[in-house]
Amino acid sequence: MCALIINTFREKIRNKTFYIVLIIGMVLMLVLTTNNSHLTINGRKVAGFEQMVPVALSIMGFIACLLAIMVSIQTIPNEFERRTTHLVLVRGIKPWQYMFALTSGNIAAGIFCILLLSFSLILFCLFYGKFYLIPSVFLCSLLLGVNSAFLCAAVSVMTIKLPVFAAGIGGVLIYAAGILHGILDALAATSKGFTAALTKILLFFIPDFAAIQGQASAVLVGSPLDLQPVAAGLLLIYLFLSLTFITFRREV
Repeated sequence: MCALIINTFREKIRNKTFYIVLIIGMVLMLVLTTNNSHLTINGRKVAGFEQMVPVALSIMGFIACLLAIMVSIQTIPNEFERRTTHLVLVRGIKPWQYMFALTSGNIAAGIFCILLLSFSLILFCLFYGKFYLIPSVFLCSLLLGVNSAFLCAAVSVMTIKLPVFAAGIGGVLIYAAGILHGILDALAATSKGFTAALTKILLFFIPDFAAIQGQASAVLVGSPLDLQPVAAGLLLIYLFLSLTFITFRREV
């Protein structure tokens, strides 16, 4: 099973599109955060390291989650299309082990992506003269990696049953719900009816991406950490990985 995880990881990081999007995202983040003369939010100019950290991590998180969807969306469908499943299963690998390995390989690729993006975050810190924060960048990146890992796991599980385009749309909606988690939760709490109840249920199974991103920001600006949203995200990753034990296609 470890060999399957490694092979999946290697296949994902060989994708040229992966690196093209990665480089564009890194350049975009650096341009927006180190050339802040015209950057404004809600009509207010954003300047200085502390104010730029959330902006940098927002861009970094968005690129990482976009890549997480990209690396996960076709892994499992391609295995069925190429009929690799039959060659693997006849060797004694159980269906759940196969799905778990493919999903884990996607998660590893998602974490690899966020670690590569961390180099742009290092340059960002160096630009503002925050040399002493370089060790903290890796902790910050790992916290952001929780969001990427969850998206990789969720999209991978969806692709077992859903068409590629449907899983892709689902991944985008999950990302949007995660970023707007606090707003949607507040709206659901003040509303009544089936829609409000359904929203609460769905949000229960989606991490608060914005809160996790906020904890990553806290690492760089020296604010106290609240690891509760991070722990909740890790538990949900475990939950979606567990779904690979019981979710199969007819081909398997």
